[in-house]
Amino acid sequence: MKLVRREWSRLWIAGLLCLGILGVGECWAQPSPPQSPVPSRVVRGWVQYEDLRKVGQVVVQVRDQEGQIVSQSVTNDAGEFSVAVPTDGAYSINAMQGTLRSEYVILRGDTVQSEPLTLTLVPSVELALEVVAPLPPLQYKASSETYSLTRKEIEALPRGNNIDLPDLLATIPSAAQGALKQVHIRQDHANLLFRIDGVPIPDTVSSTFTDVLTPRAWERAEFILGGMEAQYGNRTAAVIDITGKSGTKPGFGSLQMFGGSNRTLNPSFEYGGTIGEKFRYYVLNSYTSTNRGIDPPTLGHSVFHDQNERNQTYLRGDYQHDNHNAFTWLFLNSVARYQIPTTPGLDVNSQVLGLLRAQSPNFTPVASPAVDEFQKENNQYGHMVWRHDINASNFFSLAGYARHTRATFKTDPLNVLAYTPNVSEPFSAGDQDRSGYSGGIRLDYTHILNAQHLIKTGVQIDRTQAVNKTRLFGFERDAMTGDPTGSVISRNADNRLIGWRQEVWVQDQWTPNEQWTFNLGVRYDQIEYAVTEGQASPRIGAAYKANQANVFHAFYGRLFTPPNLESLSFAKLNTVGTTAEPENLTNNNVRAERSHYFEVGSYHALTQKVILEVAAYYKLNHFQSDAGQFGTTPLLNYFAFERGWQRGIDGALKVQVTDNLTGRGNVAWGQCKAYGLQSGHFLLEQKEIDDINSRGGVFCDHSQFMTSSAVLSYRLQEHTTITGQMLYGSGLRTAVDQGAKTNSSHFDSYTTYNLSLAHVILLPRNQKFVMGVDVINLLDEKYFLNQGGGSIGLGIAHAGMPRSFFFRGQWIF
Repeated sequence: MKLVRREWSRLWIAGLLCLGILGVGECWAQPSPPQSPVPSRVVRGWVQYEDLRKVGQVVVQVRDQEGQIVSQSVTNDAGEFSVAVPTDGAYSINAMQGTLRSEYVILRGDTVQSEPLTLTLVPSVELALEVVAPLPPLQYKASSETYSLTRKEIEALPRGNNIDLPDLLATIPSAAQGALKQVHIRQDHANLLFRIDGVPIPDTVSSTFTDVLTPRAWERAEFILGGMEAQYGNRTAAVIDITGKSGTKPGFGSLQMFGGSNRTLNPSFEYGGTIGEKFRYYVLNSYTSTNRGIDPPTLGHSVFHDQNERNQTYLRGDYQHDNHNAFTWLFLNSVARYQIPTTPGLDVNSQVLGLLRAQSPNFTPVASPAVDEFQKENNQYGHMVWRHDINASNFFSLAGYARHTRATFKTDPLNVLAYTPNVSEPFSAGDQDRSGYSGGIRLDYTHILNAQHLIKTGVQIDRTQAVNKTRLFGFERDAMTGDPTGSVISRNADNRLIGWRQEVWVQDQWTPNEQWTFNLGVRYDQIEYAVTEGQASPRIGAAYKANQANVFHAFYGRLFTPPNLESLSFAKLNTVGTTAEPENLTNNNVRAERSHYFEVGSYHALTQKVILEVAAYYKLNHFQSDAGQFGTTPLLNYFAFERGWQRGIDGALKVQVTDNLTGRGNVAWGQCKAYGLQSGHFLLEQKEIDDINSRGGVFCDHSQFMTSSAVLSYRLQEHTTITGQMLYGSGLRTAVDQGAKTNSSHFDSYTTYNLSLAHVILLPRNQKFVMGVDVINLLDEKYFLNQGGGSIGLGIAHAGMPRSFFFRGQWIF
């Protein structure tokens, strides 16, 4: 069976390569005939969203009266464009970015332009699957590797816009799937920065598996994978810059039901519209129930104690006061309850059971699948943004935000203790209650000095109050024998910490000519957490545009990454003399990661239908950050290594063979290694600490050598879309047995295939009904993301989803 799956993988990759070759061949076989030069003049302007944000990398096209494209260009990072318009006849000009379009502006070639044009992007009216847009001209961000997904590309994936956020992220380059729905991009543990409409969104207490940002509300997303400009900080493994849906005139809405295997039920509702001429609004609510909320420790469909319920709400309002002032209000809410999955067939520890019955003679442990641990989560976030255009060369946005996040983990103390596997090792059962309250302000200011210099500067101030309450249950240890003794005891700790984070930055995007662009910037970050520290970080990037089809870039920058304040380990808990006492009592404060980051890459429009991106990176870290799951609670604890590095190469391909057949895929190789333990000693076993402190260090538990994904979509008979997807992972790190060096091997590789069929039924009054069926893990690959033990911070096994069938129906009105 493994051989068959390997052959499927090879066929899939070969298919993508063939699509690329076909695209190249088609272009070479049908060269454009030479045309005589047509007299023209240059029209200038800029492109913006409805909330006045200027938009870079937008395609601007000029069409003649027959609808044929006569010229086109791409906006720069300030949203500016210049495009040639013939001097004879009438022409139309508009801007396009994925599913967003501007109005058409009619121009006469012989008319003198008195002022720059303003093109405003709005969502296209249709919301169905039948439109497949052509690949745009080569788009790139100076000195950075970027990757974008539109609403249409998300809807075409298996499960459509019902897809979970981690599964969506798994389709971008260098993204490795991890336990607890974590996604490791470019060999980083997590470290992802989400932005909505240009405003960074703070992490939740448990940012591992609760999707506060549902992809249903996305109009498009741009993923910046490396080469971060000075404006990006705090989290830099990747920036996910989301353009959210907003209201339109006329309004639009949808009512959807999604469900299937794993007792999944997921109704959702969305609506966007306008009130008057100036106010737009959008509302979304989604409820999910499933018996596979967290990846369980068991393979197949045999899942025990894993019920999950979650409700997500997204509210947005936009008010455009005039052509120079716009206001946006956003509110996100996510409430969830997760049962902690259990393992059947475990044996009760007779020594511990004797102690428990000495305390409670009538105590009888439940069967291991019935151990009752669960976690509740409650997250809210809101921001208000004022965007103001001072004039054509100066504009800013000012955002104020607030966040509340809380996760409460409740254990089943007596039953958990009864199933202790080895009393000679540290053991306990514990409750945790973590919460965080954040508030802050952010200012982004842009000044177009002249045609060569684009200046960006800004400041952000964030205040967070974190509360971490812990209660551990265990036994005292006999001082002579080391055996547990006596009745169950508890140890409590209540940690409260207020932290401040300040960021300030300035950068100049200098474009001396059409071939070269330089990004020169510097930022300063300072935190006042358990440790006060800061860093000045220069960022230097260069992009060389060899021609319209080939762009190369290089980047060097310093990065400063503080740990999550809410995820710092409990420091006041005294466990000495108990079964919860760690093997190593060292308890250093976790330091912020400081890095040197290097990247080179290129973009290539091999033809008008084939686009290739390639990048290589190297990151050298001091106080390299990591986090782990210690015990059954999904709440992570941060720790740091003394030093480490990450390196890798990734490539991404987008192909459009015909209007009906498109494909995209990526492949990545990477490594991550760490040396010396700086903090978190009391979270790890002494053997793990010794391995980390050894001369050769250890590979990171979240490191995966090879990662690949691919998507093929075919439109059949106008209203039917068939999509296939492949995901491959060579396996995260582990050890072959308890005596081997930590993370010296890896888990088995896996390849999963997903399939989707969606059909659009046209209804009266411009309404539609979309029906879909999705198969996840088509070949029923049985695999573990990790199996517990042998790796750092992954003591619980997590298995991948077996073959599952889902059905969806969406009424669009």
